Amino acid sequence: MLISIVVPVYNAEKFLPKSLESLQNQTYTELEIILVNDGSNDGSAAICEQYASTDKRFVVIHKENGGVSSARNTGLKRVTGEYVGFVDPDDWIEPDMFKRLYQLTQEYNADISMCGYVKEKADGTVLNTLEQPSVTSFTAKEALNTILNDDSFRGFLWNKLFSAAILKENPSLELDENIHFCEDLLFCCKAILGSKSLVYDITPFYHYMFHDNNASSSQYSLKKLTSLEALEQIIEMLSEEANVNVSMYKSYYMRMNLSLLMNGIHENKSSTDTTRYLRKNLFKYSLSELNSKSLRFSCCISRVSVKTAYLIWKFTKRN
Repeated sequence: MLISIVVPVYNAEKFLPKSLESLQNQTYTELEIILVNDGSNDGSAAICEQYASTDKRFVVIHKENGGVSSARNTGLKRVTGEYVGFVDPDDWIEPDMFKRLYQLTQEYNADISMCGYVKEKADGTVLNTLEQPSVTSFTAKEALNTILNDDSFRGFLWNKLFSAAILKENPSLELDENIHFCEDLLFCCKAILGSKSLVYDITPFYHYMFHDNNASSSQYSLKKLTSLEALEQIIEMLSEEANVNVSMYKSYYMRMNLSLLMNGIHENKSSTDTTRYLRKNLFKYSLSELNSKSLRFSCCISRVSVKTAYLIWKFTKRN
């Protein structure tokens, strides 16, 4: 079975060789590795071409810069494999990652297989807690009720292998190029909803590199505001689905909204219109729909007085 792997590339020359080498050295060799150069202005394009010139499994597509979702969508249109995976250009993977993910789809008759990940610094320092090895299978509804849990497989694209049939059966299943945060969560929820079964091996085959390019000190930006749109789409999509805990997504929405509101004030970056928008969102869902007492308390205080809520938030943050 051919596996297509989409790699969106933008100004990643420092990390790209290690990432592509880890793909080239996969023990599962029936691969189609699609490198989408998204208008890089460093040496990334040349590195992509170098790998393609020596290994016919690498395919390079050059395009004008349009963002990571645009690059991924371009790659998705080119895939020919029976399964589709994603790898980011500054990360790297264990040699057996795609062999294991493919094995899982066969052993569990799964439409989507998933693995654990290591979040690490360039010096190898591991930033997340690694759990004991285990394999868990899910129905689509069970997966949708698990994806937001801190110890779950989460809504990332890069630790999953998708059956291409899911993509073909749902032509609208692509990345929303107008959403810059939680766009991968939105994609994953759509894919899961179209699947029958999933399987998760918690073994960390994927290495997510934490560095200056993805470690912004700012907790507020206009791009981060688009995460609310992604969550609104997910909530609307799942609202009529039986046995799906939609309140979990509404709570996530409210936590995100509160974070943007408080950090926007704290960093003095939120415009009057944006602050008004975020304050209005505090009333979007009833308090009874939220899944924790602390969240309900924060929303309640913020509804009465954003200034008071900010002072409490600032005190809590400082301590």
